[in-house]
Amino acid sequence: MSYYIKPVDELKPGRLAVYRVVKRLRDFKPENGVEYMVFPSKKAMKTAFFIDLYCGKNGKLVKLKNKSMMRF
Repeated sequence: MSYYIKPVDELKPGRLAVYRVVKRLRDFKPENGVEYMVFPSKKAMKTAFFIDLYCGKNGKLVKLKNKSMMRF
């Protein structure tokens, strides 16, 4: 299983979406205070309606329980 990670602030129209692929979430070193979209698989990246958001805190990704994104 691989995780696909991308900062939320890169969601501007006309920009190329570049995801970082890691085997484990702990392998990714985020910047503090930056929110990231995380997909657990390539299939979920294409079909998921709700996107889990994570935030970088002390060099780790922490899931935001009160925040998510919806695609339509």
